[in-house]
Amino acid sequence: MNTPFSMIWQIIGFEKNKKLFVNAIKDGSLSHAYLFSGQEMIGKRTFALELISLAAQLSGSTTEYLVVEPLSNPDILVVNAASSESGQTIAIEEVRKIKNFVSLSPYAAKHKFIVIDDAHLMTVEAQSALLKVLEEPSASSILILVSAYPEALLPTIFSRCQEIKFFPHSRESINAVLAGAKLSKTTREFLVEFAGGRIGLVKRIIEEDSFGLVEGAVKKIMHLAKADINERLVVAQKLTDEKNKAELPRLVFYWMLYLRTRLGEPKAQKMLKGLLALNEIVNKPQYNQRLALESFLISL
Repeated sequence: MNTPFSMIWQIIGFEKNKKLFVNAIKDGSLSHAYLFSGQEMIGKRTFALELISLAAQLSGSTTEYLVVEPLSNPDILVVNAASSESGQTIAIEEVRKIKNFVSLSPYAAKHKFIVIDDAHLMTVEAQSALLKVLEEPSASSILILVSAYPEALLPTIFSRCQEIKFFPHSRESINAVLAGAKLSKTTREFLVEFAGGRIGLVKRIIEEDSFGLVEGAVKKIMHLAKADINERLVVAQKLTDEKNKAELPRLVFYWMLYLRTRLGEPKAQKMLKGLLALNEIVNKPQYNQRLALESFLISL
């Protein structure tokens, strides 16, 4: 392919990481396992899929969908909590799929790729099973773990992966993404501040037209800060019932982002500290989410 490497990447930023992988692909020095770490919704998963497409192009693959539709490619397996039976954790059954996947030769490309999105959601049992895959890597398979909470992984898994760090985007980059969106100046300025360098979050809000959800989350936390204890407990029960608990991590995430825009206020600092602890719990379904949310809301 004659297309310059700089033209292949669609994702904005991460120039250092792009250069690292372009050189590794050219030199044939890709590692067997990577850990993409960095804050939530910054673009780690998107980068991983673009990297796979790039590697496929340079391998001389003649299969068009290998590049255009990477998730439809038989040489790519993406695992996440949504693909697991519980929908909340990545269970050992998903790792068994990985073992079967890497045991087969590539169909159309030089490598088979496995992406484990939100790898910190793997159960301990799943992580132990994955360790065996890492200890005996397939020569034709490359594993990419994507996580905003790499400290939740077993040290033995962490040590067998090459960590690639992803840092927040500049305000200029966020503004560039928002350039084509039909937003008022006030809304645009709020989103730039609210996103905190998370380009993936901005794209998601635009694509889903979900600014209303962001606005609703902000209004809810502002209201709860003034509400009485009984109302807070009723809200905690509602947000953690079967109908709503799947959306709780996103709501808590939005609360955190909003409070980070108000760190000059002492109360916001206290609330953010409590939210950071709550955020870890709502992303680990084995804990009692309702109890954790009640404790946070009572402390407001």
